[in-house]
Amino acid sequence: MLNDKAKSETKAEKINKENWIVESALIDPKFTELKDIWNLGAYKKTLAVNSKQLSHINVVGPIENHAAFILSALLLQKDDNDFAFVVASDPLQSRRLQEALKAFYPGEVLEFPAREFNLSRIESASKNEMHQRIKVISRLLETREEKLRPIVLITAAALQQRMPDMSSLLDRYIKIDLNTIMEPAELVARLSDIGYKHSEVAENAGEFSQRGDIVDLVPINADENGIRISFFDNEIEQIRLYDLESQRQFDEVNEIIISPAQEINISDEQRITLVERIKDFRDEQSENMYKKAASRDEVEAFKALCNYDIERLENNLSVEILDRWLEFIYPEKTSILDYFQELCGRAVVFELKKLQEFLDAWQASKEQQIKQLLVQGKTTTLVAENIIGKVAIMKSLDQDFQVLGFALLDGSGNGFPAAKKFAFRSLAAENYRAREDEFYEMLKERQAENKFTCIYVADDSKRDALNEKLLLNAPAAVKRLIPRALNEGFVWPDAKLAIFGTENVFGKRYKRNKRRKKNEQTIKFFSDLEIGSYVVHEDHGIGLYEGIETITTASGSKDYIKVSYAKGDSLFLPMEAIEQLSKYVGMDNRKPRLSSLGGGEWSKLKTRARDSIKKLATNIVKLYAERNRIKGYKFSEDTVWDNEFAEGFPFEETEDQLEAMEDVREDMQSDKVMDRLLIGDVGFGKTEVAFRAMFKAVSNGMQAAMLSPTTVLTQQHYENFKERAKGYPIEVAVLSRFTSKKEQQEIVKGLKNGMVDVVIGTHRLLSDDVQFKRLGVLVVDEEQRFGVDHKEKLKEKYPNVDVLSLSATPIPRTLHMSLSGIRDISLLEEPPQERREIQTFVLEYDEAIINEAIVREVGRGGQVFYLINNVKKIPEIVKHLEEKIPGLRVSIGHGQMPESQLEAIIHAFIKGESDVLVCTTIIESGIDMPNVNTLIARDADRLGLAQLYQIKGRVGRSNKQAYAFITYDGNKNLTEDAQKRLATIRDFTELGSGMKIAMRDLEVRGAGNLLGGEQHGHMEAIGYELYVQMLEEEVQLAREEAEEEEKLAADTDSAGSSVTGAEDASSQVIERSEVLSENMPLNKDFVTRIDIKLDAYLPSSLIPSEGQRMDMYKRLLDIEDIDEYYDILDELMDRYGELPEETYALADISYVESQARKMHLNRIYIDRKDIILEFSPELRPNMEALGVLLNLEKYKHKIKFIASGAGNIRWGGAAKNKKLVSANLRELFKDLEMALRVQAEKLSK
Repeated sequence: MLNDKAKSETKAEKINKENWIVESALIDPKFTELKDIWNLGAYKKTLAVNSKQLSHINVVGPIENHAAFILSALLLQKDDNDFAFVVASDPLQSRRLQEALKAFYPGEVLEFPAREFNLSRIESASKNEMHQRIKVISRLLETREEKLRPIVLITAAALQQRMPDMSSLLDRYIKIDLNTIMEPAELVARLSDIGYKHSEVAENAGEFSQRGDIVDLVPINADENGIRISFFDNEIEQIRLYDLESQRQFDEVNEIIISPAQEINISDEQRITLVERIKDFRDEQSENMYKKAASRDEVEAFKALCNYDIERLENNLSVEILDRWLEFIYPEKTSILDYFQELCGRAVVFELKKLQEFLDAWQASKEQQIKQLLVQGKTTTLVAENIIGKVAIMKSLDQDFQVLGFALLDGSGNGFPAAKKFAFRSLAAENYRAREDEFYEMLKERQAENKFTCIYVADDSKRDALNEKLLLNAPAAVKRLIPRALNEGFVWPDAKLAIFGTENVFGKRYKRNKRRKKNEQTIKFFSDLEIGSYVVHEDHGIGLYEGIETITTASGSKDYIKVSYAKGDSLFLPMEAIEQLSKYVGMDNRKPRLSSLGGGEWSKLKTRARDSIKKLATNIVKLYAERNRIKGYKFSEDTVWDNEFAEGFPFEETEDQLEAMEDVREDMQSDKVMDRLLIGDVGFGKTEVAFRAMFKAVSNGMQAAMLSPTTVLTQQHYENFKERAKGYPIEVAVLSRFTSKKEQQEIVKGLKNGMVDVVIGTHRLLSDDVQFKRLGVLVVDEEQRFGVDHKEKLKEKYPNVDVLSLSATPIPRTLHMSLSGIRDISLLEEPPQERREIQTFVLEYDEAIINEAIVREVGRGGQVFYLINNVKKIPEIVKHLEEKIPGLRVSIGHGQMPESQLEAIIHAFIKGESDVLVCTTIIESGIDMPNVNTLIARDADRLGLAQLYQIKGRVGRSNKQAYAFITYDGNKNLTEDAQKRLATIRDFTELGSGMKIAMRDLEVRGAGNLLGGEQHGHMEAIGYELYVQMLEEEVQLAREEAEEEEKLAADTDSAGSSVTGAEDASSQVIERSEVLSENMPLNKDFVTRIDIKLDAYLPSSLIPSEGQRMDMYKRLLDIEDIDEYYDILDELMDRYGELPEETYALADISYVESQARKMHLNRIYIDRKDIILEFSPELRPNMEALGVLLNLEKYKHKIKFIASGAGNIRWGGAAKNKKLVSANLRELFKDLEMALRVQAEKLSK
């Protein structure tokens, strides 16, 4: 936790410390396996110099990873609490150093990202990088008294950006402990002041929520878990951590320190002062602009900018705009170096000469951008003051810090003039992938020469496998196998040391950092329901949700859901019937038509849908059964080749990938014909799963084929597979429009005679002349792009071949579960973690900003998507771009082009033949374009959230920082709907409910694609939720019918078996399962009526959010056993504090109703002082359960069974105290449930 502010040191005190000396071996408890390395003779004498005699040190010769190794050694032997900040020239170098330092340094290695200054009018920007900067500063504060402090990596751009005054930032930290006296309202007000946003549920960094005396928040400086603060009056009673997904609390803490949620914070008083200063500045600058002959449009644009900022400040709106007024807010110019000096930092600079070049380039670029904006009146002269010049930075490094510099080559300007120089010569470690024999020979030679060798391998299985091979081929040649990630190692000849990374041994490989996996149920039932949302009632149809109303009747107070229908009719639905209601989710954004209460139209729609669904379910189940009867090729278990091929994958597999690979492996190794659908977003690793299946087929002597929808995608798959299969005797071919006729003939011939092992092709593979000698596996990429006819043709042509289909369109988990066990589906939901968050900006279209973004991307060797969903505007945009940015290579792509022309353009774009692709949303989403890392979206207010989600996902597929500029036309008069959409798009930068809704929209489209056009129409008519419910019911019925038919057929075929005896045995089994099962299967429409007068509801004072309340009602009403009863009560108390009697009564009744149904009770009511449990006349009583109840010692002489009519149980005196009726019933059924469990355990033994 944070301590008091850091004490600053004088320059003399800092310089005179004994820095950067290695005199003895490094022995660190976390890194003891490196002890031998530090004991090497060359290290003991290295840098053994008294730093009092010099201010800087320059080390020449080591390559980057060796330099990181040396730096770690120096930091680990120091005897003070200073931390090191490492200055890299650019983000790519920073990330390489970060990986290397994490391998060698046991402490934290953090990255301090550069700011993206908002110089012009930007509505909102993603906050990920701002949060990361706050985290870094917080960690430096928290670790001030620790010896092992973090290493901070920072780029040239971050050095040059003005920072808020440090004292103003530190003053915004909030410290809270169990002795703090504070009202909940005061804490909420303070959180708002430091940038935290109110939310119904606090689940993302920078959010807080309040429920009475409980405040939840997710701090920026500790965002892995939430913090739940419980108050008693004005005292803090408890501080606990809670899980962000389940919202359940766990560990208790004594104190917390909450960092600000934004860097720039101003008080109400400062806001008023700033408004006045901006007004004065606006008037003064406007006059000056006219004096300098500026046009009226330019002056008006400048005034509009100032007025826009004034309005937002006066209305307490977002403060992203404050970047351009920093000069007014913080008169003293502050850089990150001022922070580092205050926090006791040591400077480490890589390639000083290169750093200075980057500083010059960045400054020139920003000054040019500011100049263009000033000419147009779209920024202020003050923004130039936000740049910290190169001279000031170099002066601060020279005078305020002792600098350790690393440079590969010695030369003028590659180190500070007064620095003491040391020379270390090192080489990059060689790559031995697919050269195992040479690798072991080299190791034995090093061992014979008494040289020290160690290898870094993070993956446990790979390390174990390597260890076994080393024991066989080069025993004792490697001193250490170190369980940490390092891609490339180095050789230090003078020290006789060689360190090998994973890439040196196994080939190029990138580590995926494991992050917390998001809850699979991303969308709760009613969490995004708002007044006016469309809902679907099973019996009454589509209506409008009007909210929750508490109504008091003779039976007590209860909550009801109000739904309005056509002709002004309304329905009040009791909460116990909430299962009949679902949110309407259609396939498109069209508004559905309201149903009429009492009309027959809804019933007809449902009947048509159910008939169609029944037919679909029957066909699905039939196809599944038929497929299971056909026997396919049974592949062997993985061979040595299969394992080697898997090791060539350049990433660590995600958990989802490993599960999918295991699913495919099991399918192929069985004699069942595989028909698996693999679903995952682009870049989530579907292709690798497919490649391994194809390779497995070839290693078993079979052929493999991959069918792809476009020529471009086909070519990309071909090149990637060929690269992966390099070094294996595998013949790989491609069949597409790019293949000449002569080559096609040769390939077709090779497939027929078996000379071609793997073919990747377009629809050409479906031609009649394409025949295989021994096809084992067929992969269908982008399955949804192929028509039903194509798929049927494939199944007819290759009935015994294993088929793996890939799709990038997600489907809902509910649908996945409905089809579970019928259609084999694997889901890849875990994103690749080596990629950086996309920096997203939402802004009024501004030519200067967009042009600068394009120039910056092209300048770093990247490419740009320029998206405008209006074909007519494309020529004008292209002409404008070519005029404004000379030399820019622009190409065009849209859906009105012939397919062959569009494919040729995209293929050329992938090859780097143009810089910018001006396109519509038609552009192929399945193609991997890692070099495209900037997206410009014009007229984004015309796009839906789901479209934006997909479009944004087309950039950021490499390790480069990606940018998305979501723009709209500021001069357009927007309709009310468009304004709402724009407001949602502004929230698009954060992962909140808006993103979840977009994801659900995509999933529902995926459901339509999966099930076909006819079902798409029924989903639209009755809503997705009701459709899936019907599908689940019909699939279950179809499966039961199929099983029954199979059983009858088996009984008929079985010679000498007694049908009657089989039926008797079956009925006995069913009866026993009803008695003993805790979740007895019943008709879903069977309900036990509980006619007891009591107040049972969730008060709005307990859960103010209607959406959350409805979600909680649904969960309470789904209680199945006593464990769930206690679990949900615990969660309610965790999240909302002390519960009122009405809520306990609601939970009691929900539990009682679930158990009463299992007993086949029709009704529970009170007769004077007794409780009556009445059995259903339609269902026979559960006699064994009844027997257990009547024999419970606790209730002997109190409970009587009366056999008249359907039968009932009279519980004498149980209703004597009316307030205890629900609790008494809960205890009765709990005792019965426990007794049945004990009996079941005895029988099972």
